[in-house]
Amino acid sequence: MNGRTVESSNGEATSQEAEQKCMGLSCCSQRSPPPRPKIVDRGISNPWNPARQEQGEVQQGKMPMAIQSNQGLKDVLRQAKQPNSKLVVLEFMAPWSEPCKFMRPAMEEIAARFKEHADFYTLDVEQFKTFARNTRVEALPTFLLVRDTILQRVVGVSKDDLQRSIEKHTTNIVVDRTNESI
Repeated sequence: MNGRTVESSNGEATSQEAEQKCMGLSCCSQRSPPPRPKIVDRGISNPWNPARQEQGEVQQGKMPMAIQSNQGLKDVLRQAKQPNSKLVVLEFMAPWSEPCKFMRPAMEEIAARFKEHADFYTLDVEQFKTFARNTRVEALPTFLLVRDTILQRVVGVSKDDLQRSIEKHTTNIVVDRTNESI
């Protein structure tokens, strides 16, 4: 026999080795699916993973804040329409987008630099498809600068373009650029 396939009395094709391992029963009934490997994040947190974000309309804490619901978005836009309000910077992003991942550290740095003059929020385009379509978001990341209305749109991964646009729409701001890399 030596590992050859042999027809059994009931018509099933078996091998001698399989019969020894399965004790004469059909191998399919004896085998369980292989265990799934555990996925370990190794301490790396994904800021765009909704399972890790706090429940609520806007994720508070680190800048930029993630908008979680339509009500949260409405509240942010209502805030932008208030007289003498801060500039609101909306980043349309997706967790799978490499350009968005690339721009994330720059966005956090800019948000920290302008925190007194602008509020920064992220919107997952998959969650806010209608709003993204209505505001003509066609590429990621797209940044909308809002105060009462959309003042400017910045598309792509240019940190300098985004920073210049924010500076343009915030009044009387002097930004310290002495530590900025070239």
